[in-house]
Formats: sequence, C-alpha cells, structure tokens
Amino acid sequence: MRFIQHSGRATRLLKLAALCAVPAAALAGGPTFVTSSGNAFVWDVSSNAIAYRTDGGNLSTGINNATAQARVRTLFDVWQDVPTSNIRYARAGQIQAVTGFSDGDVNTAEEFDAVEGDCFDGNQSPIVFDVDGSMFEDLGQDPSVIGFAGPCAGNGAGKIVSGRAVMNGIFLDGIENANNPELTPAEFDAAFIHEFGHFSGLDHSQVNVNCLSGCGADDLAGLPTMFPFLMSSQQRTLAPDDVAWISFLYPQSGTGGFNATHGVIRGVVYFSDGQSHAQFVNVVARRVDDGDNEDRRFAGSSVSGYRFRLFHGNPITNAAPSSAGSDNPAHIGLYEIPVAAGSYTVEVESIDPEFVDGSRVGPGLVVPLPGDAPAPIGPFTVNAGQSSNGHDVVLIDTAPRYDDFETDP
Repeated sequence: MRFIQHSGRATRLLKLAALCAVPAAALAGGPTFVTSSGNAFVWDVSSNAIAYRTDGGNLSTGINNATAQARVRTLFDVWQDVPTSNIRYARAGQIQAVTGFSDGDVNTAEEFDAVEGDCFDGNQSPIVFDVDGSMFEDLGQDPSVIGFAGPCAGNGAGKIVSGRAVMNGIFLDGIENANNPELTPAEFDAAFIHEFGHFSGLDHSQVNVNCLSGCGADDLAGLPTMFPFLMSSQQRTLAPDDVAWISFLYPQSGTGGFNATHGVIRGVVYFSDGQSHAQFVNVVARRVDDGDNEDRRFAGSSVSGYRFRLFHGNPITNAAPSSAGSDNPAHIGLYEIPVAAGSYTVEVESIDPEFVDGSRVGPGLVVPLPGDAPAPIGPFTVNAGQSSNGHDVVLIDTAPRYDDFETDP
C-alpha cells in the first residue's frame, strides 16, 4: 500500500504548519494511517530498529554532512529516548542509488522524484537535505516550506515499511531577509522532531488550542510537539500527549513500560439523541487540577471516529471508497486517549478551522461541533495497564444526524 503525499506546507514565523504525508483517505487522531480493520499502521520494531538513510550532501551552507547526520540522529533520539516506548531508529548508510539518482547528493527535483519513488516502492527510507532551498523551488513548493515527512508505504500486515523526510537548509544559512528567512537552531530542531513524529506514524494533536492566540508556561508545557503549528521552541520537548501516543503505538514492556505507567480512556461521542455517533469531534482528557495547573500541563487528545473509514463510495458522484479505515459502525464516534495513570476529566471541542490540508487534525474534514459541548465529564480514575471505558459524551441541541434525503448506512 502506497501512502500519497498531501499538498500541505510548513510556513515560517514561529507558527509552522507541519507538512505530513497522508493517504488519499487518511483516518487519524493519534496514528496517521489506519488499516481496513481500524488498527494503526506502525513500523515493525519487534526485532530491528527503523532503518533510515541520509543524503550525501550538506544540510545548509554552514552545516556539513557529518554534522547533519549527527543532528538527524539527535532528533530521532528525542522519540527513541521515551522510556515507555520501544521505538528505535538506526542509520543504514547513505541513500541508495536508483534509476535517476546516482551521485549521492539529492539536489534536484528529478533526483528527489527518483528517490521518493523508491521510497513509495518500499525499498528505502531517505532523509533528504536541501542545502539552499533550490530543490524545494524546483519541486514547485512555496519558499516558506521548511520540510515534510511521513511514511511512504505499508504492507498487508499493517506495518509501515518505508518513510522519508526532507529538510530545507535555507532556514539555517545565517541569512535573514524577506527572500531568505531564518529560524533559530532550536526552532528548526523543534520542527523536525515534529516531522520525525510523522515519519514514525503519528498524526497531529489538538491540545491547548488556545495557544494559537497566546498562552502561558503551563499551556506551553502541555502543548504537543505534534500540534499542527510550531508555537515555541519548547516543542523540542515532548509533551505528555506525545509521550502517551508514541508509547501506545510502540509500547515498552516490563517495569516502567507503557502498561505499568499508562492507561487508555475510551468512549463514544453522540449526537443529542444519544444514539447516533458523531465523527470529527476533538476530545481532550485533562488531569484533575490539584492546584498546580495540572489540567493544562497534563492532557491528551483523540478525534472521534479516527478508526472509521472516511469515504464509503457514492453512487451519485461515482466517488470510490477508500481503502483506509474500518467499516465497523461501533468505530464511527469512538475515541481513545492514552494517558499516564491518574484522575481525569474529558471535554469536547471543534477541530480548529485553521487546521486544514497539511495541518489537518483527524480524518481530514473540519466541521463545526454539532450543537453545543456539554460540561466536562468526570472526574474519574485511570489505572495503569487498564482501559477506562464508557466515558461517552452526548452533545447538546444538535440537528438530527440525517436529513430527509439520507438513509442510515
């Protein structure tokens, strides 16, 4: 199965819309891709580390290849060092030659297309350096694109088999002007820790969305690295939501592992009839505040219906069904949020309308919350190694799910 790159982009100014790779009908909420049974696509790390290959060129005019390789290793280490996750990465060498690329340095659009095609064929996982932004320009990208990353291909067993990332070195060349913007090293690193999260199979998360218009230290502490925009270089440090999701997808076993430290909150979001499932609702679990703003610092999220198939085909428009996602009706409004053990409440909200295209959150459609959000439910206790189920949310004063021209599938 090939995963097709979306046309989103990253923009400058401490607000970086992350470009991720998504399939034609992505379903998400924690993982970027799900299978036809509703399970997350993940890398197979049972016996080997995720093997990636690096470009032979320089990252920027001031960062040579050896330093670039070390930087990539350091950024992957942020995810690898999560103690409750068993995800691992290892450099397998330089990007392999393929038809259309043989000189070791991917620096033209034609060479990139050749290497990316090999990635889509599942043969290698390249990390590409664009020393001066010229390759991005040749690819027709906006000059403000910093980079992108994501899986390329998966197999029938639900495993990611290849992925890629592209890093635009023009943002680290020491020049700052209207045509050549600059990021601090910390900002650049935060952006690519985010991108390597996509490479690992993670989607965006909407937690503390108020940070779009400004937030304090406690909100920043809970703001995920996988938030769609880069709001602060502090996002170099993984938030509890990032740690929980990478550990849920790649759980470390034993004492100190995921099941020894985390549980999972599950429930369904309903229309106001209490029966019809509501999809595309952002659900946030917050730690009960004991007086130190724990509710802002310790939070996790999911999108209702992230396991469910987005497109089922349409005989009127002749739209084809997607191959991603489950047909199980129980998955339509289902949400699941991994969190560290503790006491929590759950609240719901709309996905922010700014989060579209490459900055999307969830299955890819941004729709307003049907009706009104009820008061947060809870508090309740989540125990390590257990699922805390039945935390259903019934929206207030929604319209009916179906109109006169629709029928229940």
